[in-house]
Parts: sequence; structure tokens; C-alpha cells
Amino acid sequence: MIKIKFKTDAEKYYADYMEVVREFEPHISDEEGGEELFLSLASDDQETKVIISCALLPKKYYEIKQKIDIFRNNLAKIAQIKRISKVALYDVLKMITGVSLPYGSLTGIRPTKLFHDLLSQGVDAEKVFEEDLRVSRDKTSLVSQIVKNQSEIYLKEDGVSDVFVNIPICPTRCVYCSFISAEFSKVKKHVPVYSELLRQELADCKKLIVETGYRIRSVYIGGGTPTCISDEDFESILKLCDFGQSEFTVEAGRPDTITENKLKIMDKTGVTRISINPQSFNQATLDVIGRRHTVEDIYRAYAEARKYNFDINTDLIAMLPCEGFEEFRHSVDCAIALNPENITVHTLALKKGSVLKVGGYDNSSDELAARMVDYAREAVGKAGYTPYYMYRQKYVSGNLENVGYSKPGKFCIYNVDIMEETSTIIANGAGGISKKLDIAKNSLERCANPKGLDVYLQRGREVFDKKRAFFLGETK
Repeated sequence: MIKIKFKTDAEKYYADYMEVVREFEPHISDEEGGEELFLSLASDDQETKVIISCALLPKKYYEIKQKIDIFRNNLAKIAQIKRISKVALYDVLKMITGVSLPYGSLTGIRPTKLFHDLLSQGVDAEKVFEEDLRVSRDKTSLVSQIVKNQSEIYLKEDGVSDVFVNIPICPTRCVYCSFISAEFSKVKKHVPVYSELLRQELADCKKLIVETGYRIRSVYIGGGTPTCISDEDFESILKLCDFGQSEFTVEAGRPDTITENKLKIMDKTGVTRISINPQSFNQATLDVIGRRHTVEDIYRAYAEARKYNFDINTDLIAMLPCEGFEEFRHSVDCAIALNPENITVHTLALKKGSVLKVGGYDNSSDELAARMVDYAREAVGKAGYTPYYMYRQKYVSGNLENVGYSKPGKFCIYNVDIMEETSTIIANGAGGISKKLDIAKNSLERCANPKGLDVYLQRGREVFDKKRAFFLGETK
């Protein structure tokens, strides 16, 4: 590991630069006592100049001068300056470490959104990704393929919205999880109260939709594990989720919570799509990560769900503890054999607050992560699946990505809408974040509900009023 101490005279971009530095972990460690790496930035209306000095460089300093229109598009000046200097920093870190990252200088979670933006301006997006942003040809090809596949459902227009409903409760907490979800046993007495408050918010949501005139494309109930609450509460919430949408997803997630009654409830309330998420088909792994269900539970839940007309998504995670390439390949092959409509392949991200992060788990084998992800892409492709959405996360193994694969015509509308930020989102429940799209202003404003279950329960009506004011433009 190479130790550096990063500094810059462009303090307002410090957080952006540190995202690039972190992408090079564990090859580089930013800490006191390391060799100083200093980035100096100067810019005017015509040109941006970046000088990076470090004793580890083959020369005294690295210098780059770029015209403001380097990315051949209409990005705002400040965005271009950041991109130019981040690319320069990436080049230097690559020089020092000898390591090329699959997504080059890109640090954002939505590479496909940037690709869409470039295409909309008549730019050769593939050329920009490879030549200007240093993205590998393989990942550029993946992003390009996803963007092309999205064309049949990609929609960006005012007056369209999705509805998100959050039930942040799980049977147990997985060791990789950093979400706000609470374990059912610890909040059991609060669940009926939470369900009642959520029903009130959904009733208010329905009124809001009438007032705003939004056309609802999809409804997504996530968490957490929505199916871990009682049948009575579960059904009462789903009954309030008829907004005229064409797609209705419930993230059932944990196979041990999927019962015959839950499936019947989802069927009669119009659910069109569910998730059954094994994460792994290896029992030893399930035990280690805290899933508290068996491989047999996965097959049982899947077989029962197939009695209904749901599209099914199955999630897997590469780089889980106790798994090498063969264990992961086994999970991929098992998921394909089940023949779900969607298979989503995540790459493990070590999030702050997760048991794995706190325990010092090492997910930094870039070569193994790449081998796993490449196998999944090849295997699902041969089985007739195609990639249709993606996103990236911080602290992810191999600096890779999460990709949703689908059979033709089975793409999830909500996943595309939220990842490409092409739709307004009306969010309900603790931790829900509403988003209001204004195409003319090229803006996406946010309004967050309280994260914690306890705070959400305390604020009650205040939460609804704040969201109403946000969407109707009222002063609060």
C-alpha cells in the first residue's frame, strides 16, 4: 500500500477529489505522514489548468491544460472544471500505483445517466467515456448496452411520477446492511402504529396525486422486508396502493417471510412483480451473513410464487464472506435454473455501520470481484437475459457495479426511473425521499421523510404537511 496525504488549493472541490482518491483503496492510503500529493487548480473562461506535484511522480509535477469545452458538450462550467481536474488526479494516481480502474475517473453512482445526458446533446458518448473519462472499453460497452436497452421504457417528461412506500423492518439484520431497517423483534410493539401512520400518509398521497394531476407509472414497496409484518397490516397497506399504475412491485426479499397468505394478498391487490432475494445459494454463506433462512426456503418460496402471475426478481451478491469464485458461480447457476424474469447481480459494498465494515472484513480482491461479475454477465447473457439498469456504490469490491438483468420485455420501470432520475417520486414511510422533477429547469428537488422509525412516529402529520407543501409549492 502506498501512503499519501492529499491536499489542494481548490478546497471547494476537496470532497469530489477525495472520491477519486478513495477509488484507489487499498492500493493507496490517505493519511498523515504519507508523501504529500498537492493539486493546484487555476481556471478562467477559456481554460482550466491543473498542476499536481508529488515526490512519487516520475517527474517533478504533472501538468494538464484543457479548454473548457474538453468534454464536447454543454455541461456547466463548474461541472467541466471538476471533471477536468478529477481526470488529472485519476491519471496521477494511476501513474503512481500502476492500477487502472474499470470506471476510470467516474465516481458517481449513475454512469448511465451521464451517458444519456451526453447522447441528448448529440455527443459521441462512448468516445467521451473512453478517451476523456478513462472508462474501460468493457464498462463503456456495458453502459452503452444498458442505455440502448432502456429505450423501450425510458421516459422523461413532466407530470409523470412513481410512488415509493417504505417498510423499513426486517426479520434480522444482514451483516452487510447499513440501511435504517430495524429488526422486527426490536420494534414489534411499534409496527401496528407505524402501519396506521403509513396508511394515513398513503391516503394523503392519493389526495396529493389528484391535486397535482400526476400520472403514476409504477409503485414500489421496499424496505426492509415488507413481507415480515402481519398479514393484516400488510394487506391494509397494499389496498391503498392502487394509483392506476401499470407496474406494482413488492420487495418480498427474504424467502422465509413469503407465505401462502402473503402471496394471496399480493395477488388480489394487483401486485405484478416481486423480489425473492437469496443473495447466495450456499447455506454456509447464508448462516454467516445473518439471513436466518435455508436454501430450501428459497426454493419453497419460489415454487409457491410461481403459482401466481408475478414477474420475479432474484438478487445475488458477489464477494460475500466465505465465498470464492466456485461458490458464487454455483449461486449464479442456481438463479438461472430457477428462470426468474429478472436477476440482479450486486457487488458487495462495505458500508459504514455494517457489521462487516466494523469487523474489518476485506473485500478488496479486485481480480476475484471482476472474475465473479464477468462470469455472471456471461452466464445470464447466454441464458437470454440482458442488462437494463445499473448503479455504483462507494467502497464496492473491485470498483465495480450492480447490474439488473432482464428477459426481453420484463424490465422494471421503477428501477429505470429512479436510477436515471427521469421521474418524480412520491415517497411514503420512514426514510422515504420524495423527488420533484422539473425538466425546464433541469432540476430534481428532494424532500426527505425522517429516517428513523421513532422520529417518523413522533412527527406524524408534520411529515405529510411538509411533503404536501413541497409538491404544491406552498410555504411552510
